Amino acid sequence: MHDEIAEQVWDAVGRWVEGRREESVQILVTLADTQTPPMMYGVACGIATVAKAALTKMHGAHAHPCFWGIRTIGGVRPEDIVPPHHLFAARFIAAYLNNDTDTALALYQAAYTSTDPDLWPACMRTLLAATGEAVIAATPEADQ
Repeated sequence: MHDEIAEQVWDAVGRWVEGRREESVQILVTLADTQTPPMMYGVACGIATVAKAALTKMHGAHAHPCFWGIRTIGGVRPEDIVPPHHLFAARFIAAYLNNDTDTALALYQAAYTSTDPDLWPACMRTLLAATGEAVIAATPEADQ
């Protein structure tokens, strides 16, 4: 079962990279409709694994400890200017890159249990989109 889900995650990211955005999102929607919340956390981590590979390709592997974070222009707090679902995707990927599983899980749980029923699906779609775009940026020939 986990192998099938991993394959679907790869397929969703691959379709995003190929420009087949609606099909990509539909794979994610199908997963959300058929999997439990803990399995969907695994899906989020699987998507972040692909983002990590793309970002490592772009920025190189670091032999020393480093910290991934979110920075805004002018010192403005990200919460004040970045839509919540975009902030979720950026923070989730950063937490994953930093091996901060506590923060990644807390972000996921906050989105999933939000009183806004549209937040969690938007967060997951944005995580998928950000990862697909990272793959495109890391592999210029990927979207051709």
